[in-house]
Amino acid sequence: MIQVAGLLSLFVFLPLVLFLKHLIFEASTKLPPGPNAWQVLLNISQLRNKPHVAFHNLAKIYGPLISMRLGAQLLVVASSPATAKAILKTHDRVFSGRYSPSISYAFPTTSQSYTMRSTSKECSGMFEYASCSIMDLFSTLREVESKGKGRKEKVLMEMMDYLVGKEGEVVKLDDVLKATFFNISANVLASRNLLGYENWGKGEMAKDLVNEIEEVFLTPGLLDLFPVLRRVYFWRKRDGKILRRKVMCLWEDILKQRRSRNGSIDKGRDFLDVLLENAFPDDLICFVLMELLIAGGDSGVVTTIWLMVELMRNQDILSRVRQEIVEAMGTKTTVINDSILSTCEYFQACVKETLRLHIPAPFLVPHQALENCVLNDYTIPKDSIVLVNAWTIQLDPGNWKDATSFKPDRFLGSKVDFRGNHFEFVPFGSGRRMCPGFQMGFRNVQLVVACLIHYFDWSLPDGENPENLDTADVLHAGGLRREKPLFMIPRLREKYVA
Repeated sequence: MIQVAGLLSLFVFLPLVLFLKHLIFEASTKLPPGPNAWQVLLNISQLRNKPHVAFHNLAKIYGPLISMRLGAQLLVVASSPATAKAILKTHDRVFSGRYSPSISYAFPTTSQSYTMRSTSKECSGMFEYASCSIMDLFSTLREVESKGKGRKEKVLMEMMDYLVGKEGEVVKLDDVLKATFFNISANVLASRNLLGYENWGKGEMAKDLVNEIEEVFLTPGLLDLFPVLRRVYFWRKRDGKILRRKVMCLWEDILKQRRSRNGSIDKGRDFLDVLLENAFPDDLICFVLMELLIAGGDSGVVTTIWLMVELMRNQDILSRVRQEIVEAMGTKTTVINDSILSTCEYFQACVKETLRLHIPAPFLVPHQALENCVLNDYTIPKDSIVLVNAWTIQLDPGNWKDATSFKPDRFLGSKVDFRGNHFEFVPFGSGRRMCPGFQMGFRNVQLVVACLIHYFDWSLPDGENPENLDTADVLHAGGLRREKPLFMIPRLREKYVA
């Protein structure tokens, strides 16, 4: 009984002591301006549901660099190209720490993960999986992806076969694209599909697991607000072990089958072969595969949905893109590939404009300060969570003319690109923590959309006018998604009807 009372006292008084400690520190430190605790409470609904909008509004009051306290955790948000550059480039090393949610400390091998891993002071943007660095692995992944184009084409053919079978029927495009993008990633990683278009089977488990991981890793909990409780919040470790078993179950059959090859690797090797060659343990392999599967699939689905919405709303732009694809294909082939699309500058401009107007991750990936840093005459304390509100930056009329309109022409002849050098447009981030798979992601979105619009005509249920398609969005599991699912009716274009 005494032990229970002591534990309850710890939960009650420890956060209070920690909070008072922070107040004393902040009284002698010049932090970026921001709302006080009462103002945070008044805006809690918007901070929970549309935080990118809430921080956009706060930036209008307090300026492009603000701070606020959530529990015991200090949060700093940058909302201008200049402050983004300071965080992602000028002080890149100091802010190269990656914030890890509480569940990651209960999940085995997460400390070695690229996305969720916190970085030491000596971080150089590289880390080791045994004898390999992250850049070596992603360089290998790009090589595997380029040599495995046949696997990607197979997935696209399966998508088109499914849509041909659904001709004239209403399909939920979100589900079709989720199966397509996750199977493209799964084939690069392990040479097989994980999701199906109708009979999910084991794919149902994969789909549910993806949703669960996105939810638990990207939704803050009590430990995220009071990290000191991590030592006594023992049931979180149980949650991590349960999640670990689910991830292992998804990949264990694939691992057993691959190990039975006795090390024989053919020319069609995939990323799993690379991991096995380096003798990584099974739990690390499973987590890395799951991490890359989600990273390669989810943002592609979100961006493709938004691009299809914008093309349907702007039929003149859709016609122009189709004509550009036809001209790029010429008369020599009827099969679309990455090489053909690399010459379609206007189509590429449409993808860029979609990434600008509907950025998949409005805050990019959360960073963490590895040490105290002075920025714009303000002190950013060590361990602060640091966000860049790229959504605000990319919709700022001061950076973009007609910022809320879909106008791909703005990128034609422009030097502004998404490779992390232009801080008014950073959909993939910049610096050490920039998304390492941005080129693959961009090509996959372009290829999938090209197949959808070149081979099919699309209409909306009940004869709805596509110009009236809703563009309301919702932030869910870290992604800025369309609020409503996209239901559409495919019809094979006349020249492709047998």
